[in-house]
Amino acid sequence: MKKAVLNAGKRKLFGKRTRFLRRDGIVPANVYGQGVDSLALELGEKDLELIIKGGTSRIILLDVEGENNNRNVLIKNVSRHSLSQSLVHVDLYQVNMSQKISADIPVLLIGQAPALEYSENFLDHQLNEIQIECLPDKLPPHIEVDISVLTEAGQTIYVSDLQPEEGVEIITPGDHAIVRVTQSAKDEAEEGEEEKAVSETEVVGKEADTGAAEA
Repeated sequence: MKKAVLNAGKRKLFGKRTRFLRRDGIVPANVYGQGVDSLALELGEKDLELIIKGGTSRIILLDVEGENNNRNVLIKNVSRHSLSQSLVHVDLYQVNMSQKISADIPVLLIGQAPALEYSENFLDHQLNEIQIECLPDKLPPHIEVDISVLTEAGQTIYVSDLQPEEGVEIITPGDHAIVRVTQSAKDEAEEGEEEKAVSETEVVGKEADTGAAEA
């Protein structure tokens, strides 16, 4: 897969003065990494939004102004304004392509669950990301989870059910549920009442049989 390229300039404004950058559509950023000196950068907001939209769990080529070689980076942290949701700041992590890294990879549900053909059932998606460890070039854009195996209420797909690609190790504990089929509280309550009624009927029937025998 071809890597996306993100152009960056070296930032000269810091602290409260970075608001002037944002007014011009520029996002303050920092790049850092193991054995790498932190560098303050400025990124074009539109270009950065396109990169983020394409997924943050992938290696990006960072083209820094004045540098001869691109840097391999991951988007590590994205800060947005609480109201406008505009980009406020971004942290980039420079990786060593020969060393394993850990990353949180989004879960993508695929297929159709037969259990959802029944109106009382619904899908409870509990885990949106899974932590993995691998070489940077092995990072997947997402982890697919096939829900077509879910045929009835109560069935669950766990992390331990996943089959990672060669060279990828899953760090998230295997007993964590990713998705399960469940029923609404109302349906579960009605089912419980029905079971209780059946149980009481059986008890009454036994008492009646006992009384008849004694007579």
